[in-house]
Amino acid sequence: MHLKSLLTSLSLASLIPLNVYALEANASSPTLTQTTAATMPGCVPGKPETSNNYMATKWYRDSVERNAQYHQVFSIGLEKVTHKVAQEKLKNKNWGVIMDIDETVLDNSHYQKDNVLSCTNTTMPTLYANMEQAISTATPGAHNFTCSIQKNGGKVVLVTNRDGTYDNKIQSATLANLQKAGICYDTVIFANGAKDSNKTPRFNAVIAGDYSKIIATKPLKPLHVLGYFGDNIQDFPNIMQADAIKQDPNSDFYTKFGQEYFSLPNPGYGSWEHNQFN
Repeated sequence: MHLKSLLTSLSLASLIPLNVYALEANASSPTLTQTTAATMPGCVPGKPETSNNYMATKWYRDSVERNAQYHQVFSIGLEKVTHKVAQEKLKNKNWGVIMDIDETVLDNSHYQKDNVLSCTNTTMPTLYANMEQAISTATPGAHNFTCSIQKNGGKVVLVTNRDGTYDNKIQSATLANLQKAGICYDTVIFANGAKDSNKTPRFNAVIAGDYSKIIATKPLKPLHVLGYFGDNIQDFPNIMQADAIKQDPNSDFYTKFGQEYFSLPNPGYGSWEHNQFN
């Protein structure tokens, strides 16, 4: 989900960092507080089953289904992308994919686990402190997928809502974590401030090859983007949760999913948290 959004759009109850936590949330949602997180009502420290986020965190960390879904999505995505390359006879390095970081290529669920065990909520200081430890692992299949894209002649662009201006450590820590996790990438594009939660302008910058107004580790030439991968609906171009939830589940709105858009599972946090419970 979008890190920057994650931090700016994540609700206090969410366990994951960034638009990765806020990283993935809607810009209209509450901003994380910078104070110490309050204890969750009814939650007993050391007894994870008493936390509101216990089941979501357990599923994400301990289910085989989670692993299978990541491998399934990356496998289908690689097949679709390589088919397009051959069909359109695209030249090496002129095409690529855009991917989110948190809960897409990096698994931050250890942070969620710590919150569940301690009955605490997500805050910007603890979220970024966690990210700056650079200890997140690769999600299932992420290493093989990203490196296969590069081996096939494509570029891997990581667009995150982690705030590149948060402090002087977040950018280098993110790159170090990606390297440790074995993620292959060509450039990382960060959010430019806490309010920069909409990724579409950054997607457009990648397509145009114009990096003048964004925070990127390396500018690239214009790319023909063949696929978008993310765990939040707002990781895809021109889509906002508030509008998407109004769409008929069987409408043409979902035509690009499984073809150009590839959605990964994340029951822990996201822009969906603000939808009405039905």
